Amino acid sequence: MRALIFCSVQFLLAVTWTLYVAFLPQLAAQAGIPPSRVAWILLMDQVIFVAMDLALGIAADRVANAMRRLGGWILALSVVSAVAFVLLPRATSPWLLLGLTGLWAATSSALRAPPMVIIARRLQSTASSFLVRSSLLGIGLAGAVAPLLTARLRDATPLLPFMAASAALVAAVIALRWAEPAAARNGADAAFAPPAAAAALKRVWLLFAAVWLLALGFQIHTAVNSAPAYLRFVSSAELLRVMPAFWIGFALCILLPEAPVLRRYPAYIQLLAAAALGALSLFGFTAASTLEAVIATQCLAGGLWGIMFGSAANAALDAGHIGREGMFAALVFAVSAVAAFMRIAMVSSGASKTVALASLLPWLPAVAWSAGALLLAGFVVANRPYLPGRALWPGSGL
Repeated sequence: MRALIFCSVQFLLAVTWTLYVAFLPQLAAQAGIPPSRVAWILLMDQVIFVAMDLALGIAADRVANAMRRLGGWILALSVVSAVAFVLLPRATSPWLLLGLTGLWAATSSALRAPPMVIIARRLQSTASSFLVRSSLLGIGLAGAVAPLLTARLRDATPLLPFMAASAALVAAVIALRWAEPAAARNGADAAFAPPAAAAALKRVWLLFAAVWLLALGFQIHTAVNSAPAYLRFVSSAELLRVMPAFWIGFALCILLPEAPVLRRYPAYIQLLAAAALGALSLFGFTAASTLEAVIATQCLAGGLWGIMFGSAANAALDAGHIGREGMFAALVFAVSAVAAFMRIAMVSSGASKTVALASLLPWLPAVAWSAGALLLAGFVVANRPYLPGRALWPGSGL
């Protein structure tokens, strides 16, 4: 039941983002903002996500340290987010639209890192890594239905879908608050502290630099390279049929590391292996010469990205254990937002169409994932004496 709740929260959060992006040109025109400025709004959103992910991740750690429930203030911020989202279609001036957008983006960050803290700090007796991956499964399911949802709502008015998505998301967060157990006693977290002799992880920046490279490759692959690759074999009208392939692979594989044969390996090792194999799959995608090969490598890349994203979240929680889970989980989402910012800036500025960059774009995601795998290898080597023991700790999520 908890897995379904966490999955639903992330699914509905991703659906609200899909609706927002689909209707943003219409909302901007209604508010008197020219189409050329829409990309600037999306860039503003990513900047807000970076700042608020970090701020709310740190805040979640402090609330958890005070041994209070996290669900209450997550719900309060979610209600504010929902109200701002529902009011977006009624914005008739540029400043009102920008203000509501900023408020929605800032408060919706409460549903990114803080739920991971609930999993890491309040659900120690459960399979925490499974709950993390179940939560992120919601993103994959939302990505799979996004093309169909966008196409079906293209000519609709935004108010009703915005209201329905917001109401469903608040209901899911209410269920999340209900599912969160209270802290058993003061100092309960100390029961899960790592052995005193264990040294702190070294060169943690390598982990987050690698996640940024992986996220950048993902952004360019899915948002820039995928459609042109499909259009070599199908018409634009048929894109709706093939575009979900990446996210179908994501949804099918994100729980795969929970299989007993793979669960014995720490999240860092799973992340490294998936990054290396993912780079090979992207090289194969670029070289594919038939539609079947494109779809197969796309599903494979999506599945490996699902393993990477879930492993990155679990690795961050483990690296922050105990006391910095929120901050480290927030860093995963923050560097992902930085990657999205770079992709939006590259496309909206026209840089992706320059001769120099256009020739490199088909290979850039594979190169980014390869570089990410190298950084991860450096991180694992630097912490080799320390990582195996972490996989054996209660509540480590590995």
